[in-house]
Amino acid sequence: MMMNLKRNGKLAHLAALIVGGMNKMNDNTIPFGKTAEEIIAEAVSGYSYPVCFGFPAGHLDNNLALILGHNIRLAVDEQQTTVEF
Repeated sequence: MMMNLKRNGKLAHLAALIVGGMNKMNDNTIPFGKTAEEIIAEAVSGYSYPVCFGFPAGHLDNNLALILGHNIRLAVDEQQTTVEF
């Protein structure tokens, strides 16, 4: 999926990427040899926008709402991630 998004240019012009939490991840019979986070990080490694992993949204009990089309401020560094709505 990530290679498809990259090849179709969908990752090229993002301001940032927020990756929600993932659960019940099952490896295929032929494993990729990488975690989902490693696959995503590799796909976006050539871009300079911030990437937030493990955001509490998605298929998790702690599922915060993300408002589509709403401007937010995302700051990511090695110590912390800050999201301001």
